[in-house]
Amino acid sequence: MTTTPLTDQHRLSLLYRISRDISGRLNLNELLPRVLTATVDNAEAKTGSIIILNEQGTVLYSALMMDGVLQPDPERRLADTLENGLAGWVLKNRQPVLISDTSRDPRWGRRPDDDVTGAKSAIAVPLMGRARIVGVLTLVKTPAGSFTDDDLTLMLAIADQAGVAVENAQLYAESERRAQAMRALAETSRAIISTLKLDEVLHRVAQNTCSLLNVETASIGLVRNNKVVLAEATGRMAEQLKGIEINLGEGVAGWVAQHNESVLTTDVPRDPRFRCEPDQKTGLLTLASAAVPVRVMNDVIGVIEVMNPREGRFAPDTLSLLENLASVAATAIVHAQQVEELQAAESRFSSLFEDNIDPIIITNLEGIITDANRKAVETFGYSRDELIGLRVMTVHRIGTAFLSSDHFHHLRSGQEITYQTRITTKSGVEIPMEVHAKMIRRRGQEFIQWIQRDISERLQLEEMRNDLISMLFHDLRSPLGNILSALDVVRASIPPENETEHTLLTIATRSALRMSRMVDSLLDLRRLEAGQMTLTREQTDIAVVITDAIEQVLPITEGKNIVLQKDIPSHLPMVNVDQDMIRRVIINLLENAVKYSHGQGVVTVAARSGPQEMTVSVRDTGPGIPPGEQQRIFSKFARLQRDAAPKGLGLGLAFCKLAVEAHRGRIWVDSKPGEGATFSFTLPY
Repeated sequence: MTTTPLTDQHRLSLLYRISRDISGRLNLNELLPRVLTATVDNAEAKTGSIIILNEQGTVLYSALMMDGVLQPDPERRLADTLENGLAGWVLKNRQPVLISDTSRDPRWGRRPDDDVTGAKSAIAVPLMGRARIVGVLTLVKTPAGSFTDDDLTLMLAIADQAGVAVENAQLYAESERRAQAMRALAETSRAIISTLKLDEVLHRVAQNTCSLLNVETASIGLVRNNKVVLAEATGRMAEQLKGIEINLGEGVAGWVAQHNESVLTTDVPRDPRFRCEPDQKTGLLTLASAAVPVRVMNDVIGVIEVMNPREGRFAPDTLSLLENLASVAATAIVHAQQVEELQAAESRFSSLFEDNIDPIIITNLEGIITDANRKAVETFGYSRDELIGLRVMTVHRIGTAFLSSDHFHHLRSGQEITYQTRITTKSGVEIPMEVHAKMIRRRGQEFIQWIQRDISERLQLEEMRNDLISMLFHDLRSPLGNILSALDVVRASIPPENETEHTLLTIATRSALRMSRMVDSLLDLRRLEAGQMTLTREQTDIAVVITDAIEQVLPITEGKNIVLQKDIPSHLPMVNVDQDMIRRVIINLLENAVKYSHGQGVVTVAARSGPQEMTVSVRDTGPGIPPGEQQRIFSKFARLQRDAAPKGLGLGLAFCKLAVEAHRGRIWVDSKPGEGATFSFTLPY
């Protein structure tokens, strides 16, 4: 078959037609077949092909025409010429080529039909964009020698126009694809952040990721206990993937979580970085995969992975889109987790609140009741609806503790305040309560929680104990007086030379006097608490009182080998006090110091005068008092919780406190564990 060479007029006509077809076409699927068809028809070629590549050298589009018919599956059929044939040579060398006789040119790759068709003539020219080769156009014609240099010149002119058009179409397609991806990403972001349920967030992330990137499977895993737990998946084998735990470094997701890096691989089975245990567990064959870490403050909290793109390859901006999705997902996941934690905490609080055995009410910072538990409703006698809206002062005795203070400022520092009061029920009944009040936060707002504890039984028991102690010591007072009188009579009747008998009488007298002081202190304690104590004040030299107290305590120090010493200035001002009561205060402090001091210890009594008051202190070398106990020990019946500690009723320091306060003074202790203790009190002039 012979062909007629193209005339100049035909060439110009062809250029015009191709320019017209190219003009305004930005869709490569439409552009390439028209360019190829016009070129093949006008050149009267037997075969024509056009191949378009992206920046990475991967085939984006291709078209193949044989005997005037566009062929299916052009990419597969053109793979050999691209790798080993003429098109590959042109792309590699960036030069056009005209082969007059294909049977004699090694650049022409042998084809199965060459023996049938015989020698051919071929032209292949690069399609040049603005900065790179965007593809290659090839024409084949029989017999050999069919193409001339003029044909090559024409093909180069066509290639120049087609190259620019292809690049424009690629840019347009890329722009459209990016715009579509951004729209899809925006819609995905709205869908993800429109819920605060963690399961729903994860489901939407996986579902929208799968749809946006057009992949076979998408999954999202959360990092927990050094593992990636696949919490959600969509697509093929999704149900089998859910719940799988992947060790850090195992599989694509484990590698990304461990290295905190995004990754895209087109051949997972052969990639040495990844092990395929997840595929073995599910039966999912992962050929290509892309995964990105989900980060919060550079800490990996999860991994989004997509597998097996449906079009056979990932788009160039796959990782960029995935990273944007991961950024949105991270925020949504953290918010959802925080909401779940808050709801769980609220649920625990509500359960503890409602089922508590003590009445609890919640008020705002103005003291208006906003909530009450079941026990509060039962105790106060109001319904829940009736309680809500009442002021806390309605159910607490007004003026108690800090209730009348300005907006409960005592609580704003975050401390818990405990006090005793009486609540008033709806029926008017008053119940003694111990109240624990503190600031709490619920649903992001500040409230005050009031826990009431009924202390009726405790007060009754305490009153019974006080009555019993009072009765006992009242009953002891008369026998003790008789014992002291009898001892005086016996002492007078024994001759002075009987030293042994006098020593025994002295010991008995001191012991009886000590018991008498204890009885007087306990009875005075009762009167001081009730405000019924009358002080017998007189101008007193405190040095004399201290010396007298030391003399009375001195006998009990001898068996323990404790040294008692004074640190008193020579001239001290007089103080107006009840001598007997202050003497008993000092004796109590000295006896405590001796009781808790170790052998070879030293107990020091000191006195110092100030501008408005005198300070008396007793310092020991004992084990000291823990900070948490230093206020409690001045309460009635309070004793140190310490192994092998001396036993007692815990009333001595309570008496000291009430006695000093009755003189308008103060008492306190300074101590560090292991360094002894110093008890001090003041007496105004």
